[in-house]
Amino acid sequence: MKEFTKGALVTVVEDNDRRIADYKSNGWKERPLTPKPQDDADKRIDAAMQEASDSESKSDTKGKGKSKDKGKKTAPDKKVNDAVEATKNASEESEAVDDGLLTNASGGEANG
Repeated sequence: MKEFTKGALVTVVEDNDRRIADYKSNGWKERPLTPKPQDDADKRIDAAMQEASDSESKSDTKGKGKSKDKGKKTAPDKKVNDAVEATKNASEESEAVDDGLLTNASGGEANG
């Protein structure tokens, strides 16, 4: 991967991208690829990917030849993407529940 900059713009391309010569001729500067720092979400996704991969490899060794849809396995990264999307949707669609512990701006209870 190669990283190019022009002013405040940054783009990353594959090493064999055919547009590299165009970038250089149009004033883009090549610089060393700066790795994106991992945050908590990245770590959770990596852990989920590993867990899905481990689970998939365990299910491959159990019941060999017994599965009807042997060729229709779901890739671990698709499972993780589906789980991440489902979690995102659930958090967006969830409603706040008043448990009586919230207070309003005047300092009294919200439902009191």
